Amino acid sequence: MDEEHLLDGLISGPNDAEYHLDLGGLDGPHAVESVRRMLERNRFRAPRTILVTLGDPTPGGGDNLFQPIGRQLLEARRGGIVEAMKPITSDHGPGYWIRTVGKEDAAEEAEGV
Repeated sequence: MDEEHLLDGLISGPNDAEYHLDLGGLDGPHAVESVRRMLERNRFRAPRTILVTLGDPTPGGGDNLFQPIGRQLLEARRGGIVEAMKPITSDHGPGYWIRTVGKEDAAEEAEGV
């Protein structure tokens, strides 16, 4: 097996996410609120996959969004809103790939309206 690509599945995000939330350029409070709103909206939709990207890290270090957003998504997973999540790297910087629990019959309800 090619050692260079051995860990690709763990460190690179899937490119097939149905939705992309880009938090690049946002400060901590705005990023947390954006994720909160996204999670709330997705509670009532059919389950889907979402790529949450944090933007490129700022030169010189300083605060970044990886831990606070990761904690928020982990709490959503514990609360039954997020079914699965994993950290990723992408062309948009670091982030998370998540799959929401959603509402299984949301697609059927939308068709019946």
